[in-house]
Amino acid sequence: MNWTDCTDDECQIHLDEKQGLGWYPQFTRRSRKPDVAHDHHWRQEMEANPGEDWVPQQPCRRRARRAHHEITSWEHCFNDNCNEHRWEQVDAGYYPRQVGEKGELSKNDRREHKKRRAVRTWLGGEGSEKTIPDVKALEGQISDLRCQLDRAAQIIVAKDNDLERLAKEKEKLQQAYNRCKQRMRQIG
Repeated sequence: MNWTDCTDDECQIHLDEKQGLGWYPQFTRRSRKPDVAHDHHWRQEMEANPGEDWVPQQPCRRRARRAHHEITSWEHCFNDNCNEHRWEQVDAGYYPRQVGEKGELSKNDRREHKKRRAVRTWLGGEGSEKTIPDVKALEGQISDLRCQLDRAAQIIVAKDNDLERLAKEKEKLQQAYNRCKQRMRQIG
């Protein structure tokens, strides 16, 4: 396919030619509407100025498109697979949504988020063995661990209560069964 037939402005194959000329085709050859309109305009100009050497104008050239990250900030990029805003989304810990909610990160991005939060910075030049822990990241991890421990303790207490309740119900059912068994022996 020729680059003049490619209407995809993001097409990586034809992007160099489009940027070089600053022109991004908008219609395919099958869509003749722009050519018909252009021909009609050309005929009107020829009839209005007979005998004059009239050169048709070059097609309107659009300005080169700005890059996605120049147009949209990461908070307003709703594409979860956007490579240009991926690290901002991972660092924030969520994917933005149109309604203002926070979408959950993918499994790989959650892993990267945890890694990036635990990064330590080097003191001095390369090869230095002294490191300074990222205090905020460590405090965040400690807080997360405490929350996990609290949830685990709540689950354990709830399960213990369920076990006690089930043991009492079992005892009651066992007593009812024994009474029924005794009555059956008396009857017969």
